[in-house]
Amino acid sequence: MSRTDVFALKNTGLNSFLFAEVGTESNGSMLTVLSVLARLGEDPWTQAALWANLPTPDIIDRLAHSIAQMPLPPRALRDARQTATRLIQLLPTRAIKADQSNAATPVPLTWPRWAPVALIAIMLAVSLGSTLFTAPNTKDAALTSFAQIEPSPPSAPSN
Repeated sequence: MSRTDVFALKNTGLNSFLFAEVGTESNGSMLTVLSVLARLGEDPWTQAALWANLPTPDIIDRLAHSIAQMPLPPRALRDARQTATRLIQLLPTRAIKADQSNAATPVPLTWPRWAPVALIAIMLAVSLGSTLFTAPNTKDAALTSFAQIEPSPPSAPSN
């Protein structure tokens, strides 16, 4: 499934299409385009945005096919194509196509909130590790300096 920005959904211009009523289900509840797409396992906003860029006959075919898979009364299923034709009028085709010029604009990089903490922890670990491995070993230094002391020459035996 594609990534969606939850706060941007209300600004897409697709809500009038997605919340439009498709019909009444057999159990009496109202069915919307959003619920049709969600039941089919699609991301409704992504799917609607894709459809907005297609030629009208293709959108009608795809939406009618989706509606025909829902638990609607037989008459509503027969009228799926007419319903799809009515509903696609709510798609903001011009607005979506105008926004395509912004599609090439790079999205600014956002860091997760934990990233600075992780970066500092890594830097501290590297610093501590390099300090431990490069610090002179005082025990070895003492032994080395002791070994460098020249022994005094043996004294001559006295008679």
